[in-house]
Amino acid sequence: MLVHEGSVRGGVAEAAARALWYPLWDAGLVLGNALRTPKEALTLAREDIDTLTGLMDMRVVIGDVALVDDLLRDARELARKRGPRVTEALALAAWTRAERPIAEMLEPNLKEGAGGLRDIQALEWAGWTLDDRGRLAALTSAGLVAPDDVEVLTSARARLLDARVELHRVTGTRSDVLTLQEQDAVAAALDAGDADDLIRDLASVGRSVTWISGDVWRRLAPGRRRARRLARRERELEGGIWARAGAVEIAEDAPLDASILLRAAGHAARLGRPLSRATLERFRELEPAPWDPELRAAFVALLRIGRAAIPVVESLDQVGALAALLPEWVHVRARPQRNAYHRFTVDRHLLEAVAECGAILDERGFDGDVARRTRPELLLLGALLHDIGKGLPDDDHSVSGAAAARTITARLGLDAHGIDVIAWLVRHHLLLADTATRRDLTVDETIIRFGRAVRDTERLDLLYALTVGDSRATGPAAWGRSKAALVRQLYVEADRLLEEGVVGARLSDERREALEKHRDLLSQRQLAVTWDDRDDELLECTVVAPDRPGMLATVAGVLALHGFDIRAASAYGDETGMALEVYRGVDTFERLDDGGRATIERDIDGALAGRLPVRERLDQRIRRYRRTPTGDDTVEVRFDLDASTTATVCEVHAPDDVGLLARIAAVFTDLELDVTAALVSTLGERVVDVFYVRDVYGAKLTEPLALDRLRATIVARLTADTLLT
Repeated sequence: MLVHEGSVRGGVAEAAARALWYPLWDAGLVLGNALRTPKEALTLAREDIDTLTGLMDMRVVIGDVALVDDLLRDARELARKRGPRVTEALALAAWTRAERPIAEMLEPNLKEGAGGLRDIQALEWAGWTLDDRGRLAALTSAGLVAPDDVEVLTSARARLLDARVELHRVTGTRSDVLTLQEQDAVAAALDAGDADDLIRDLASVGRSVTWISGDVWRRLAPGRRRARRLARRERELEGGIWARAGAVEIAEDAPLDASILLRAAGHAARLGRPLSRATLERFRELEPAPWDPELRAAFVALLRIGRAAIPVVESLDQVGALAALLPEWVHVRARPQRNAYHRFTVDRHLLEAVAECGAILDERGFDGDVARRTRPELLLLGALLHDIGKGLPDDDHSVSGAAAARTITARLGLDAHGIDVIAWLVRHHLLLADTATRRDLTVDETIIRFGRAVRDTERLDLLYALTVGDSRATGPAAWGRSKAALVRQLYVEADRLLEEGVVGARLSDERREALEKHRDLLSQRQLAVTWDDRDDELLECTVVAPDRPGMLATVAGVLALHGFDIRAASAYGDETGMALEVYRGVDTFERLDDGGRATIERDIDGALAGRLPVRERLDQRIRRYRRTPTGDDTVEVRFDLDASTTATVCEVHAPDDVGLLARIAAVFTDLELDVTAALVSTLGERVVDVFYVRDVYGAKLTEPLALDRLRATIVARLTADTLLT
C-alpha cells in the first residue's frame, strides 16, 4: 500500500505508485496493491475486516514514518472500538479453518490450515481489540493465554514459518500447501529427518496452536448477551460434572479418574461444547487405570455419539489422556499415509471411520439395516482399531493390527467372543472391498472363497458396515457408486451362501447392466462406440466389437492417443463372441467433442483392422508426456490361482502413467494370452489393474515358469525406457 496525503492526489501519487509497482510486477512477483489516503484506508477498514487486520500489522518500508504511525494508531483504536464485532469475525474465520487442521491433513496448508500461521496471527489481531499493548501481551494481561502459551505460540510461528519459507524455495511458488511430493525436499532443507518426521512435528505444532486458539475464541468471541445467556444455563449434568460458560467441566472437589473424564467427554460431545481447558489440564498426568464394565461402557458411549465426539476425543489426546487409556494410540498419532486417496493422518482417519459407522447405525435403508444387526460396540471398536497396526514394525498393518486389537480389547475387558471377532475384523478389514473390486463376481469360486473366509453372518454384517464406514472416511477416491454396488453385491451373494448354503451361476450387477444396456449394439455384431457424460464428472466410452486377440490393448491405446485418461475400465464378453469394453476417464485436453469422438471411432476401426500403427504412435506419446517419478514408483505383479477354476488372476500394482492399461494389455497380446475379464481402477497416483487370463488354448496359467515370465515382462515394460515394443 502506498499511503499519501490528499495534497498529492492525482498525477504525482499515481506516478509514484507506478514507479513502485511496475518493477515488482516485471520481476514476476505477485502482490496486491493499493493507493490510499489515511482517511480512505480507515473508511474501508470500517467495512472490511481483512483491510482492518492488515492495517493493524502495518510496518513502514520507506517514506514518512509519522504518516504511517498516525494511521496505525487510528486503525488499532478502531479495532478496540469495534472489539466484539472484530473478535466475532476472527473467531468465525478460525472455526472455518478448523475443517482443514494441519495436525490431521496429509497435505497441510501451513498458513490457512487450523493450527497454522493465520491462527497465530488472528490471536495477535485479537490482542489489539483489548488494549494498546496489543498482540499476545494483551491476551496474557486479560488472562486469556498463559505465559507458557506465549512461548508455545512463538516457537510454533518460527517452525511453521521455516517450513513455509523452505516450501517456497523448493517449489519456486507462493503455495502454502505442503504436498506429498514436496515433503521430502522440505524435510531435507530443514534437517528434519524424513518427511514423516517433518509432518508429525508440524502436527504437534498445529495441535498446540489449535488447542490454545480454540480456548481463546470460546472465551473471547461470544458477545456479552450470549455470555449472560450461557451463565444462566449453568447446571450440573451429573454428579461432579457441570455445564458452565459454554464448556463442560469437572468440579474441583470431584474425584479425578478415567471414568468421570469419559462421562464428561460424552456430555461435552452431546451438547456440542468443549471440555474446559482447566478440566483437561488436570488430566494431563492421568494414570492408566484398570478397565471395568462401567469405564468401557462410557468409552463406547462416547464413540457412539459420532462426529460430534471427534473434537472432544482429540482434546483428550492433546493432554495425553487418550494415550493413557490406549497406549497403542501413540503409534498412529499424526502418522501420515502416503497415498493420494487418504485425506487424513491415521489417527484422524480412525476417528472419522468411527463417526461414519455411527452414522450408518442411524441410517435408513440397506446399509443401516445391516449395521443394526451387529453388536454396536464391536462395530465401533473395530472401526477405531482397524488401522491401529500402522506404525508398528510388521509390514502388514492388518496382521500387526489384529494382534494389537486382541491386546487392547482384552485390556478393555471384552468377552472372549468379542475379542476374537474384533481381531478377525481388523485382520480382514480390506477383504470385502478388495474381493469386490479385484475379483470377478460372476465366478462361483469368488463367492465361495470369500464365504469361507468370513464363516458366519455376524462377521459378514460387521465387515460390510466397517467397509462402508472405512471407505467413506478415506475420501471420495475410495468410495463411489460403482464400488458401493460391487461391495453390496458381494455381501448379498455371500449372505445368501451363508444363510442357505447354495451358490448359483450369476452375472455381476455391473456386467448385467452393461450387457442389457448395449444389447442392441451387441446384436448388430459390428464395431460401435458410444459415449456418456456421467454424474461424477467422468466420461464413459463403451466399445462393442467382435472379440479378437489384443482388442483391449488396441482400444486402450487409441484412447490414450487422444488424451483420454482412463480411471476405470471393465471388459466383458458375451456368449455370441462379441466383446464389450467400458472405459471411464477424463478428457485431459478437452478435445472430445462430437468431432473428437468420431475421430476416436475411426481410429479404433483402423487400429483393429491393422491400418493404424497404434503402438508406434503411443510409444511416441508416452515418451513425450511420461510422468516425472514421485512417491511410490514400484511395480508389483501378483497372481491368484484359487480365485477361478478357468483363469489365472493377475494383479498389477503400479504408478499411474500415460497409456498404462494399453502397455499392460500389450504384454498379454505378445505372450498370446487371452484376457477374459478386466477390472481397472485408479487410486490417487497408483493403479490396481486386475486381469483374468488364459493361454492360447483356453487353459488356466499355472506353470511357475510361465507366471515368472509374465511377471518379468510386465515389470520390464512398465519400468524400461522402451515402453511398448
